[in-house]
Amino acid sequence: MNKKIVLIIGAILLLLDQIIKFIVIDNNFVLIPGFLNLSYTENTGIAFGLNENNVILIILVNVVILGIIIKFLKENMDKIDMLEFISLILVLVGGFGNLIDRIFRGHVIDFININLFNFPVFNMADIYITVGAIILLIVIIKQFFIKNELE
Repeated sequence: MNKKIVLIIGAILLLLDQIIKFIVIDNNFVLIPGFLNLSYTENTGIAFGLNENNVILIILVNVVILGIIIKFLKENMDKIDMLEFISLILVLVGGFGNLIDRIFRGHVIDFININLFNFPVFNMADIYITVGAIILLIVIIKQFFIKNELE
């Protein structure tokens, strides 16, 4: 897969996140009764509502982290493999999705509500960040073990 295609897919995922957030504003949808709803929720904090009502600080931290990732990608584009690139793009897309909310709304819109167990409401951007971070962790662990086997 070409890295430009990954960037296009990332842009589509960001657009999807924003479109769904717009659709769920003031709406609730039951997708699977008793299990999965799309329920509009405002989150002024970070993951799981931590650090609530510190929007400016959260925006600044978000911008710094996204800037570091972008700088890393620019400087290492030819050195990183596709899986690492995909993981970083997912984290970027998720970060930008939630940053857009914080800047223009003062909060993040969460909407995926799993009713089967008590789990915080989340959004597509959160999924992108989580999946990207898990993939990146796997890549780092794999690289660590490959490096140690060669020594």
